[in-house]
Amino acid sequence: DVAALQRSFDELIRRHEVLRTTFAIVAGEPSQVIGPPAPAALSFIDLSQFSETGGHGGSPLQSDSEAEARRLAREEAAKPFDLERGPLLRTTLVRLSAESHLLLVTLHHIVADGWSLTLLVQELGALYEVYRNCRGGPPWPPVPGNTYADYSVWQREWLQGERLEAQLGYWREQLGGELPMLKLPLAQARTGARGRGALEVVRVNSELTARLRGLGRREGATLFMTLLAAWKVLLSRLSGEREVVVGTPIAGRVTRELEPLIGFFVNTLVLRTNLSGEQSFVAVLKRVREVCLEAYAHQEVPFERVVEELRPEREIDHGPLFQVLFALQNTPTYDLALENIKVTVLEPELPAARFDLALEISETTGELDCRFTYDADLFDATTIARMAQHFVNLLEAVATEPQQPVSTINFLRDEERRQLLFDWNRTQTDFPNTRCIHELFEQQAARTPEATAVVFGDRHLSYRELNERANQCAHHLRSLGAGPEKPIGIALERSPEMIVGVLAILKAGAAYVPLSPDTPPERLEIMVQDAGIELLLTQAEPPDPERLFGVRCLGTALAKAPTSRRTPRSGQNAEINTSADNLAYVIYTSGSTGRPKGVEVTHRNLVHSTIARFVYYDEPVQNFLLVSPFFFDSSIAGIFWTLCQGGKLVLAPKDSERDPKALAAVIEAEQISHILCLPVVHSLLLRQAAGTQLDSLRCVIVAGEPCPPELPKQHFELLPQASLFNEYGPTEGTVWTTVHKCGPQDRATTVPIGRPVPNVQTYVLDDRLQPVPVGVTGELYIGGEGVARGYRNNARQTA
Repeated sequence: DVAALQRSFDELIRRHEVLRTTFAIVAGEPSQVIGPPAPAALSFIDLSQFSETGGHGGSPLQSDSEAEARRLAREEAAKPFDLERGPLLRTTLVRLSAESHLLLVTLHHIVADGWSLTLLVQELGALYEVYRNCRGGPPWPPVPGNTYADYSVWQREWLQGERLEAQLGYWREQLGGELPMLKLPLAQARTGARGRGALEVVRVNSELTARLRGLGRREGATLFMTLLAAWKVLLSRLSGEREVVVGTPIAGRVTRELEPLIGFFVNTLVLRTNLSGEQSFVAVLKRVREVCLEAYAHQEVPFERVVEELRPEREIDHGPLFQVLFALQNTPTYDLALENIKVTVLEPELPAARFDLALEISETTGELDCRFTYDADLFDATTIARMAQHFVNLLEAVATEPQQPVSTINFLRDEERRQLLFDWNRTQTDFPNTRCIHELFEQQAARTPEATAVVFGDRHLSYRELNERANQCAHHLRSLGAGPEKPIGIALERSPEMIVGVLAILKAGAAYVPLSPDTPPERLEIMVQDAGIELLLTQAEPPDPERLFGVRCLGTALAKAPTSRRTPRSGQNAEINTSADNLAYVIYTSGSTGRPKGVEVTHRNLVHSTIARFVYYDEPVQNFLLVSPFFFDSSIAGIFWTLCQGGKLVLAPKDSERDPKALAAVIEAEQISHILCLPVVHSLLLRQAAGTQLDSLRCVIVAGEPCPPELPKQHFELLPQASLFNEYGPTEGTVWTTVHKCGPQDRATTVPIGRPVPNVQTYVLDDRLQPVPVGVTGELYIGGEGVARGYRNNARQTA
């Protein structure tokens, strides 16, 4: 009955002054202008031509007209209001068929709040029944006494002087200082404007709701406080923040006389809670209760006035004091029941998000409907769906064991926890865990003795020559006291002698310590003394064998026994009592304190790291170009991966990593198939290589620094025949820990570091060593065969 509906809206506008109020600028200040009662502008749109059939699936919308109706609803919701001219209440009736209509009611928030909507629907239903059945006037007395304008005047007069100062003083103390910004798992960076809104809904059953209510009752807290405490615990765990600030709306109808008025009475309170330490949930609940009660006692000052007082740094893409909202909708509900008419409330499509994230909970027949509305330009739907389930899981956990520390509450689903801890870490692979790395090389040398092992410019060493020279040097080192667990320094430029020296030290049973010849003397002395080096292989033997830090130096020319001392067996493999648990090398990192730290890596670690490459990489090494400086552990990958698999190890000229054209020439000349380098080096190669210089490449690995997101696209445009891998691994993880195979489709803002390599486990944990959900920031923990023995002479840091 369109006429009855029109009269109903007319009466609503006559009855409530605020619905005919506009806002004009008078003398530079905004003022309320209350217009006289006038007919409501009820628009009418007929879509019945789209379909004359009945609804489907219980929906009042027709199959053919649904899309058009929702389009109209979107347009209506997006249409701006004119605050000076009005109206600030818009109504549209859409005729879908003879017996199906859609009513769109749109209000500006300045004239109505959530409580007001309930009043409006309640009064609209009652008025419609009166006018439809010709029963006379409205079924209730006029709105008593005060109007919204009266309330506005009263609020301004009451909230001033000492009373205002007392209210503001509380908020200055509560919200003073730097407010934490929750670092939640965003799908992408902020863009400077609010994105579209989206919704995720999850339900808490009546049994759990009753237990939560009982928990709050035992602690003297309301259901709101209990749910808010749980929400803050989850936000803390997901963001890593120990202080959590959440906004919450409060009805603001402080007297009974205000309850029947339509208007904007709602205020926003900012609730700040400290969750640091090992607090139990009960302790957090008590603290949340205190914060809430104090805030309620100071709720009269408008949120805007608090913001004005605190003067926070303003940003266009998030709120000034908080980014996340929480609300328990306990406003009166009213089901619109009309005679002979079935009424269904349709879920509108959300406009732009008002907050990063909002959790609004309502109780229906003993159950809780939890509505997560969020900025879909910041969060993806799967993240919010996980978060919603985590909230329910956390509610179950605290209802079951409220005394447990909030820092260790498990809110992950069983299958999610199993995936994070076990399924994604099933990397077990057999490897020769009792062998030493030089034994793998010796086996390969026996299989392919005449194959080329090392190339440096015009110098070549076969596997046989390399093995024999290393053996000669090893026997000499043994005669000088080299053996298991004894570190020997090696400070050589990239050269065949460098490779001979490394293998010789290992064959002598000792551990090598790579040192850069260009290292400043004072830093070199720290490393030599810390490692306990007694022998040092250098480029040339100094005149005084004892002159360098008191350490005996051997030049490469004397690194093998002199001809007069050679024996028939000096070129053969030595039988050394070295085990897989003995040191293979000690490599020094820069150290976060500026003092170098020596990482001790065993043969078992190194054999594992090398065999893991055999397992993971499908493309066998043919010709590997060693670009990394010798004293970087990335060089170890290329040396042993190549020499234990029968490939040709090509040593790039000194400083060639800074000369992409020279590198490209070597790649072309030696037909390099594999290269491992910094991403920036590969990017320069791609830009400066000429013609077909890089066509021989089949496997490119970048490591040592974050891979730029534009690199995969650049790589596959120029080298579609070559695979691209992004490796990650600290020195303490024996060269590599995770690896990601890039694809042409990789267009993310960050190139992943991938999954754990064979026999390695990785976990992302919070600062209490609890696993964090997918997408949540934490620290990377590494376990398995890759983890090195420890730091040299630093048991505390090793532990």
